[in-house]
Amino acid sequence: MMKKYGKYYADWTDEHGKRRRKAFPTAKGAQQHQTKEARRAALKKAPASAPSRQSSRRGKPPKARRATEVSPAK
Repeated sequence: MMKKYGKYYADWTDEHGKRRRKAFPTAKGAQQHQTKEARRAALKKAPASAPSRQSSRRGKPPKARRATEVSPAK
């Protein structure tokens, strides 16, 4: 929430990620609206999906290679 030119603005992000603002004469009204809209957007968002199986090694060092896998020197 923010105050600008004597008005209080509710500031939230909708379920599509778009930033929204609405002006109110009181801080309490702006805060209530901001809380209500944030809850509403959270309910409409898709739940988190399961982690991918392919990304299980992400961030881990590469596996050690065996001596037999190394190509011979020329």
